[in-house]
Amino acid sequence: MVLRGWVRPHSRGQALVEFALVVPVFIALVGAIVQFGTLFWAQNTLTQVVRDTGRWEATQQSCTNEALVVGQANAIAANSALIGYSSWGAASTPNDLGVNVQFLKGASDGTSAPVTFPDAGCPPKDNSTVYYVSVSIRHQVPVFFPGMQYLPGLGTCDSSGCHIALSSTAQFRLEPKP
Repeated sequence: MVLRGWVRPHSRGQALVEFALVVPVFIALVGAIVQFGTLFWAQNTLTQVVRDTGRWEATQQSCTNEALVVGQANAIAANSALIGYSSWGAASTPNDLGVNVQFLKGASDGTSAPVTFPDAGCPPKDNSTVYYVSVSIRHQVPVFFPGMQYLPGLGTCDSSGCHIALSSTAQFRLEPKP
């Protein structure tokens, strides 16, 4: 004889326990996906800001005014969707936060060395000597999902919150006057 409608007496809370075990893992996975998506978006936008700034400086006919390059980088970043952007200043080294601008003189062996000013050839008068501008920006993106700041070598926490540092560099050849 088969009993119909018979239910095991201890199965009523099983779904709730399984749900309670799976939901935290699922929320952590979704949060990590959102945070990494935000980081990729910020890195792509930062790279575009650096390239646009370097392209702009390569068409200018100056080699010494770093303040103009920093101002242009801030203007471009203000019009972009860069997450966590606030005004940048000049950075003394590429590892500092902000904009770092270097002017380089190309050698015949394919290497380049920083330009010491005043350099009579910069900006270039013709294409006989190659000059480059290198623009680096180091930027911090806020952490939205707790624990992501512990990524090795990238995350930091301070009084303003937790951040992940991103950087991008672009190098362009300076063009002579047409």
